[in-house]
This record gives sequence, structure tokens and C-alpha cells, in this order.
Amino acid sequence: MKRKTLMALVAIVPLCGCQTSNQADYMQIGYGPSFEVAHAQCEMRKGSVDQGYLAIGSPAFVAGAGIGNALGNLAAEDQYMKNCLIISGWKRSPRGRGAAAASAVASGATPTPYGIQRAPGSWINTALLDWSDANNKCIGGDKASCATRAKLGAQLRASGINPAPI
Repeated sequence: MKRKTLMALVAIVPLCGCQTSNQADYMQIGYGPSFEVAHAQCEMRKGSVDQGYLAIGSPAFVAGAGIGNALGNLAAEDQYMKNCLIISGWKRSPRGRGAAAASAVASGATPTPYGIQRAPGSWINTALLDWSDANNKCIGGDKASCATRAKLGAQLRASGINPAPI
């Protein structure tokens, strides 16, 4: 009897290590909803990745299949939450980096997303706006703006975008 109890405890221990995440574990990497909204949306949909199982055999085999299925579902849900939060603009932070974002949110300030300066979206939006400003000044005769326009144009073309004046 002690052996079965020990086996049951060993099977349950990995499940007890799971914990819910909080904003201190994440940092904002892009524009999107607040962490609470993004987390709630992902949490509501994470059950869609669960797989069912069918097991026929001895009670021990069926129980083992159920536990294996539950562990597989937990891993799939965790991966889904990670990817869903990334799509929503949140990424698990390196140790010690997320606490600063959480304290900024607690004080009422929105944390500055990494790599985003002016325009919503990717760096490409900002580069296109800066290229357009530099282009207009270059047409007006500003030589420094012509150099900026050339530099930004090269970066944009390297990423597959060909800027052109409108």
C-alpha cells in the first residue's frame, strides 16, 4: 500500500509546482492591451489546446494515461500562454527586469516598450516617419537631412522596404 501512495505522490508533485504568473514576470515588448487584459484573453483561450485521450486496459494503465495526458496538456497550455502573451506585446522578462515594469504600472505610469520610440508598431514605422521628415528637409536644401535620409533608406531597403516620396 505504501508503494502505491508513494507513486501517487510522485505523480502529483510536478503538478503542484505550477503557479499563476503575474506582471512582475513579464515586460512589455510592444503595443497592445494591458497585461491584465492580455493575460485574461490568453487564459480564456488556453483550454483550446488540450487533447483528450482514450485508454483501455488495467486501471493502473488508464490512470497512467490520464496523468500523462494531464502533464502533456499542462505543457501545451504553458506554451500557448507564452506565445499568446508575446503576440499581445508581453514577454517573460529576464530575472530582475520585470519588477521595474510592475512598479511603473503600480505607480500609474505605462512602462515604455523596448525598441519603440515614436510610432505605434515596429521600428519600421518610426524609420519611415523619420525618412519622410528627412526627405522633406533634404528637398528644402538641408544637407544633414540628406545624409539621414540616405542612412534610413539603406536600413529600410535592407529589411525589404523601398521608401519613396509621396
